[in-house]
Amino acid sequence: MLRNYTGKYKDNWFGNVNITLENGELRFSSEMSPLLKGVLCYYIDNTFVVKWDERSFDADAFIKFSKDFDGNPDGFVMKAISPETDFSYDFQDLDFKKVK
Repeated sequence: MLRNYTGKYKDNWFGNVNITLENGELRFSSEMSPLLKGVLCYYIDNTFVVKWDERSFDADAFIKFSKDFDGNPDGFVMKAISPETDFSYDFQDLDFKKVK
């Protein structure tokens, strides 16, 4: 089931990120910002929490996947978990679409 979420996703401003399955865990990695990588932890429904490997970011975020009519993930949006997250992360402005 987790494998369905894997793939390359693109936001027009931020660029590409890869969601991969490694050792039974989903991982997020940004092509444009190599330090933005971390593990996706299941939260609820189609929502995960990305916990950045670089813990000093203090910017863990929700990732909510959207699905197509066949039930396959086709994109995701993000939102900072904490209202104290630095405004420069702007997760809420990102809209990733799966690259086919």
